[in-house]
Amino acid sequence: MRQCPRCGGPMTAQAVSVLKPRGCLTVLFYIILLCIPVLGWIALFFLLRGRKSRLRTYFVCNSCGYSRG
Repeated sequence: MRQCPRCGGPMTAQAVSVLKPRGCLTVLFYIILLCIPVLGWIALFFLLRGRKSRLRTYFVCNSCGYSRG
């Protein structure tokens, strides 16, 4: 079991789902594709499909609440 670097208390692991942000170039590319009718429907499908998420593990202290990723 891990110990907190601040207070020395026990730390527990927590799994958190984090969404990946879209880049500004990706958003600009989708806006350009939405101006073209046929390719716009394909771009709209990818926009509505959603973003990818990633699972991250954080350790949180039970005493003071300090978190470490």
